[in-house]
Amino acid sequence: MADATSEITRDAWREYFDKLSRELGTTKATVEIEASDLGAQVQAEGLVLSGISYDDRDDVLVIGLSPGGPGEVLEHIVSAPRRILLDTAAGVIPGAVDVEDAEGARTLLRLRPAPALAAE
Repeated sequence: MADATSEITRDAWREYFDKLSRELGTTKATVEIEASDLGAQVQAEGLVLSGISYDDRDDVLVIGLSPGGPGEVLEHIVSAPRRILLDTAAGVIPGAVDVEDAEGARTLLRLRPAPALAAE
C-alpha cells in the first residue's frame, strides 16, 4: 500500500463502507488474496466494483463485483476481519483497501476510476 495509509476503527467500518458505496461512481477493482495456505493470488481483475459493506451481525466484509452482464454480481467475502487499512492518497475513493482477517489472510482490493464507462 502507498505512503498515505490510514486504519479505520472497527466501529466505523459499517458507516464508512456504506458511504463509500454510495459515492463510488464507476470504479474498476482488482481483488488479490494472500494467505499462508494459498500464497498470493489474483481472484478478480478489472471488474466493476458494485459496492462494499460490513455486516457487523455476521462479522463479514462483502465486496460486490460486476463482471459486466446485466444483473450479474460476484461477491468476495472476508469473514472475521480484524484490521482494515486504506490507501487515502487518491482522495475520496481510496486507491486500495487492505483487509486482514482473524487467521492472518489478507485481501487487497485495488481501485481505479473507469472514466470510459463513467462518461456515458
